[in-house]
Amino acid sequence: MRLFFTAVIATAAFASSISAFQARGGAAGGQPTIRACSLLTRELIRKVTPYEGKALEISLMGGPEADSLGAGGSDCCDGGICVQIDPRFGFETFKAQKGWEHAEHVSVGDEALFHDNIGEWAELVVRSGAHLLTIRMDIPRGKTAASIKSNVLALANALLPALK
Repeated sequence: MRLFFTAVIATAAFASSISAFQARGGAAGGQPTIRACSLLTRELIRKVTPYEGKALEISLMGGPEADSLGAGGSDCCDGGICVQIDPRFGFETFKAQKGWEHAEHVSVGDEALFHDNIGEWAELVVRSGAHLLTIRMDIPRGKTAASIKSNVLALANALLPALK
């Protein structure tokens, strides 16, 4: 009889663990709830990229590169654009990183910072509700982070509704 009760308790504990795990939307290995590459489509890239003509076609030659980031985060790079959804760190940690002291506050999400990373990438970090979104967009030759800021913000505004 003692063995029977032990088996029932173990089964109930296992079933509740599975239910809680499924409710979080997780899977084995900390799979992300929202996959960044499912949102960063080629169609969207073509709408928001600062690249034009042959440079755009060259930037799209390879396929997207995806990765999981911790428990529930994901990363996708394609066409000169990298997007992270719910990386392992929070907004405050990001703000405290060296080089972000002079980042510009922008109006997107609940709180956002726009940053020129050594003239190579325009970067944006956005806190929206419980989610964190980061965008890094290549700066084409002859352009500046300021000149492609509208491209980065357009991408953020296109992605944020999917994070609700």
